[in-house]
Amino acid sequence: MRNLSAVQACALVVAGGLLAWAPGGRAQVSTAATDLKPGLAVCYIYEFVRHIDEIAEWEKYKDCKPGEPLAHLDSRVGKDKVLTSESDDGVMAKITGFIHLDTPGAYGFTFESNDGVRLEIDGKLIIEDPDVHGDRYSDIGIMEVAKPGWYPLAIKYFERKNTSTLRMFWGPPGVEGTMPLVPAEALAH
Repeated sequence: MRNLSAVQACALVVAGGLLAWAPGGRAQVSTAATDLKPGLAVCYIYEFVRHIDEIAEWEKYKDCKPGEPLAHLDSRVGKDKVLTSESDDGVMAKITGFIHLDTPGAYGFTFESNDGVRLEIDGKLIIEDPDVHGDRYSDIGIMEVAKPGWYPLAIKYFERKNTSTLRMFWGPPGVEGTMPLVPAEALAH
């Protein structure tokens, strides 16, 4: 196979329409909606932790077991299984996929969670509420969107013990008032 120079490779990628540019010079993966499945992919690691950073450490020693995709993020349960996992305690979840942001401008995001959560969109840290806590809302994280499209999304979440909550809210540009839940049709994997 012939080796391409970096310039030739970049020209092919741009000419092929595979990249669209997002704020801060970050590449937005241009994915056709027909290639995506509804909901978000999730995998689980079962261990009791106290901080979101511990997920990376446990990944070195334990496999992340795939779970049923999450249609959307609106989970608040008592003593029951966390999301689509096999357990009601000691659950770490790695949630991945895409979020469709269809209007240029500033989007606000927040989570109601119990326990820790971290949100990255297009490789940018948007929200971090990393430790053990009861049900509470995170600070609002802002993402500037220059071009509408599907943006890669990664969420790390853990539930230590007792009850669990993971609910994702947004405030699209120009929308005032209460932030609604992110709708299922805006999430894919």
